[in-house]
Amino acid sequence: MTDAKKKILIIDDDRDYGEALKIVLENNGYQVRHALNVKDGRSAIEGDPPDLIILDVMMEKHTDGFDLCADLKNDEACRLIPIIMVTAVTEKTGFKFSPATDGDYLQADDYISKPVPVTELLARVNRLLN
Repeated sequence: MTDAKKKILIIDDDRDYGEALKIVLENNGYQVRHALNVKDGRSAIEGDPPDLIILDVMMEKHTDGFDLCADLKNDEACRLIPIIMVTAVTEKTGFKFSPATDGDYLQADDYISKPVPVTELLARVNRLLN
């Protein structure tokens, strides 16, 4: 029996960034889909739940990622899917977020600021999936 590839869903409105991330993750043995907005991301999750979600914070609205993360973590069917929040929000706004200090609002399993070194992202993905 072959090991099924772990499924990762990227939800990020930056097409180039999402596609670059997709290539890196696929080259490391993951099955990856990329949604460009919250609505498409939610549909993808409901249609075929991923093993992990990489979620941008600021998309159409500055709070899209936070809102979707909270919705998923409060949804019985999705709450156990690990979520890595990836964002340039600190760089753009000066606001810093941490799952340790902002856990009520930021319910993600991990948080990384853009630009993310590939080795760092892969280490965190691997840690959450294994």
